[in-house]
This record gives sequence, C-alpha cells and structure tokens, in this order.
Amino acid sequence: MKSDVHYHKIYRDGIEWIVSEPYLSTIPGELVEIMRKVASHPGCQLLRDNNVRTSALVPLPGGEETVFVKRYKCRGLSDMLKYLFFTSKASAEWKQMHRFLEKGMGVPLPIAKGEKRRFTMLVDSYLITGALVNATPLQRYLTNIPRVGTFPSTVVGRKSLIQKIAVLIRKIHDQGFFYRDLHAGNILVVESDAGELQLYPVDFHKIWYLKDVPLWMRMRDLAQLRNSIAVSRTEQVRFLREYGKGYPPLVTRFKLNARRLDIKAKKLWRTHLFSRTKRCLVNSSEFEVKRGIAQSRYRNRAYAEELLSEIMHTFHAAPMTGGRTILKETPKEKVAVITTTHQGTATRVIVKESLFPRWGRKVRYTFSRSRARKYWIAARGLKVRGIDTPDSLALIEQKRYGFPFRTFLVIEFIDYGYELNEYIVKNFKKVLSRDEVSKKRHFIRECARRVRFLHEQGVYHADLKSNNILVKEKESGGWYFYFIDLDRVVFKRTLSLSERINNLAQINASVADCITPSDRLRFFKRYAQGTSAMEQREKYYQRIVDISRTKVTHPYGVVFAPPAKHR
Repeated sequence: MKSDVHYHKIYRDGIEWIVSEPYLSTIPGELVEIMRKVASHPGCQLLRDNNVRTSALVPLPGGEETVFVKRYKCRGLSDMLKYLFFTSKASAEWKQMHRFLEKGMGVPLPIAKGEKRRFTMLVDSYLITGALVNATPLQRYLTNIPRVGTFPSTVVGRKSLIQKIAVLIRKIHDQGFFYRDLHAGNILVVESDAGELQLYPVDFHKIWYLKDVPLWMRMRDLAQLRNSIAVSRTEQVRFLREYGKGYPPLVTRFKLNARRLDIKAKKLWRTHLFSRTKRCLVNSSEFEVKRGIAQSRYRNRAYAEELLSEIMHTFHAAPMTGGRTILKETPKEKVAVITTTHQGTATRVIVKESLFPRWGRKVRYTFSRSRARKYWIAARGLKVRGIDTPDSLALIEQKRYGFPFRTFLVIEFIDYGYELNEYIVKNFKKVLSRDEVSKKRHFIRECARRVRFLHEQGVYHADLKSNNILVKEKESGGWYFYFIDLDRVVFKRTLSLSERINNLAQINASVADCITPSDRLRFFKRYAQGTSAMEQREKYYQRIVDISRTKVTHPYGVVFAPPAKHR
C-alpha cells in the first residue's frame, strides 16, 4: 500500500490496531469504552446507532481535533462465521480509502482501523478517519437549494452542483470503482468560506475495485443515486449528459440508455421499498425486537418502552380504573381505546387483542402470519411508500406450548377522524350552498387522488370499504386520508385492472346516496385521468357499478338500480 504516511500495528484492549504514525500518541486508550457509551460521553456527537453500526464525532485529548469513529458490530454467530472467510467492513473500507488516495481522489483522512477477535472470530471492528465537521449530506444540501432563482455568491446553484456530482461519479467509475451503495447520503458536501464546494464520497465497504467498470454497473450506481435525490427531469438529462461526455457506450445510444436508467431506477426503488418494509421485523434504528420462547415484542422506537408498559397495564386493568373504553369484545377479539399520560403528555391509542381459542386457528397461525403481524408489516409498508395510516406503536405475540395464544396490536388513535361515509353524511347529506358544493367536489377529487396514489404504489387493499378510510380535516385546508384495517393489504409491483376496479367498486358501494351518480363519475374521471382507462371510461365505470350491485349496500344508505332489461 503506497502512502507517504507510515502506519504502525499495535495491540490495545484486545484490539489489533493499524494507526497512522502522527496519531500514535493521541488515539485514546479508552476509545472502545467511549464508543460503547458515546451517547452520554461529554463532547461526543452521536451520528448513528443501530444493530449494525455506531458512528460518532469524538474529540481527541486536548480538544483541538475531532475524529470520526465508526464501530461495526457483529450481530451474532452468522456474522462471526462470515468474517472468518471475508474481510471485515472496517478493513474493506480502510483498503478502498487508500486506493482512492492512490488515484488522487479526495476522501476523509484514514487514521486507524482496528479489529477485535475472539478465537479468530470477529467481535467488533473500528474505523477512525478525519472528521468533516461542517459537511452536509448531498441530499440535504440539494434540498436547501431552490430549483430556480438567483443564488448568493456563497452558495452554488443547482446546475453547477449537479455538474460537479456528475464529474465526481464519472471519475470514480473511470478509476475502476463500482460503488454498489451510491446514494446521496454517501456523498458529503463541504462549503468553504469563499463559496467553493468539495464533494467527498464516504462509506466504502461495499465497493468493488475492477480494471474497468462496465456500462451496466455504471447504470446501477447512477440509478441508485437518482432514487436518493429529488431532481427534475431536465436535471436528470443534464446530469447524464455531463456524466457521458467522452464515453461512447452511453452517448451513442443516449435516449435508449436514458430509458434503461429509468427502468433500473424503478426496479431498485421497488426492491428498496420491500427491504424497508421488512425492517419492522428486525432490530434497527427505528424498531426494537425482543424474541423469546413464550413472547415476542416489536416496538416502534419513537414510542418509549415505559409508555407501552403503561398502555398495556391500563388495557388489562379493571374497568372502574378509567382510561379504557371497550369498542368490541368477542371470544376471539377485544378492541379498546386507551388513554394514558406519559411524562406529562396525554396519549390515546387503540389496542387490539386477538385470541386463538380453537386448535384449527392455533395450527394455522403456527405456519402463517397472524392478522396482527400482517397489519404490523402492512402499516410499515404504507408509511415507507408515503401513504397515510395511523402509527403502529407495538406488536406483542404470545405463545403457549409452542402454539399461538394471543396477540396485541397497539395503534395510534386519530383524533377528529371520521370514517369516509360518516364524514360524507355529516358534511354533504343536506342542501348545500355554492361554497359547500365546491368543497364537496374538491373533496371527491382529493379522495380519488389518494386512492390512485395508493394503487400507483403497488398497494392492494382487499377490503377497501369506506369503513377502512378515515378522513381528517387539515387546519390549513384539505384532508388527510388514513387507510386502516390493513391485515388484508398486499404489496405488488403493479395492480391489475381487475384489482383496481374491485377496490373502486368497494368504495362506490359503501358511500351514501348524497354522492350522486355525477359525483361518482367525477371521482372515476379524476382517478383515471391520463390513463388508458380514461379512453374507455364508460365501459370501466359500468363494470364498477355492476360489481357494486353485488355488494351489501343498505347499511351505507345507497341502493343501486337493477340493470335495465333488454328485450
């Protein structure tokens, strides 16, 4: 490894270190303890802490310099066995950082890396680099720059910055690096007092070093980067043209490659969404999971463990203690609204308890997901897709003799939320003024827009009646539409026309007759706008009405006329 800096191998606290010579005397011996208690250690700034790694800015003795320290954690025996045969993440990142330096590319200064092993198995690994104290992740930096307008001399315009990014990525690829994790969070922007920008790539542990990076690898990196930043179509084309200068495989068939990039970006985004959806089942920065033989607990970290304990205590308490309102109680299920106060803040939630009294249900849900778990996963899936649904606080699954015994699902209570049909009857089942007619039409269009967005995200709700859509008015005007009862939600790449029509028919059959045929047609037109269904709207709307006639509609105050008989 060529470098002007000399490195020394030392052993300290059971860790084998490779340390840059200038820092031999300043790397603190208590570094490991600092990283284990970094959140409470004075002067340290915790950047990330999850089940995979902890990263922080740590001041060196004397306080004159701050370093960036990253601790990679082994998550169990599988990781220990894996790193018997593969390079640890810290070592991989250390190696690639020096390769970047050899190629004359700017990276944070590599200072030290360490590995702690027990019986040759990796326990922890550490990486220490120079700190870019005033750095801003690219995604945040771009967000703070408007798309149009005049920029102060100290702030670079979007056009110039996008060109800089394209030049950097092209240089990374030309030097033989396939990044494999190229998103906007892994590029840091440092702005000088004079307004000049420097871009620094970080997180190198997934990089492959090749003699030549083929086009498909370049396209994958570019697609991943595109998914992580909000840019206009014009900016995407500008970026791709700047990147492709002097690179024939891209520019000779530019339009075709631009379409391929679109397809690749959409595919990667779908994979990313499915991955983020499943994070609610594992320990992460957002969720805590505790599994046991008799009980498994899944908790959203945004809600304290003490709060969850208070909620469950109130749910099991005697009725006269207050704070609990039973909404439903059967041999299979109990649903209650719980009101409690934690640290001076009042919290209202819904707790759903499901029981498995029969052996058929016990055996069935031993080999398949319970309704509570399906809801837990679906709620997370809707959240990551930008679809409104009440927060899920926790899921508790209890077993007895190895079989499901009962589950508890804790869900946020939406104050001032009404079921869709209830809201419609309350606001529109009367003689309307001109302003109220305008509000009604705006409401119908907005509802259609949210249902369309649900479907465009690949979400099929098999029970999308008006009971399962909550409406809440915004203070600034407009509405929130919350989708609930998610145990029959399925995530797909695309929805078939039959699935879309079935959902539309479910909504159509469960709203009162104050939503007139003209209103219903207006809803469908807004939903189908710009699609092939719009061209044959009469045919498709008739299919929706025909399916609506087969459903039980009387509870919602609507009756569909039977189809006309033709002689």
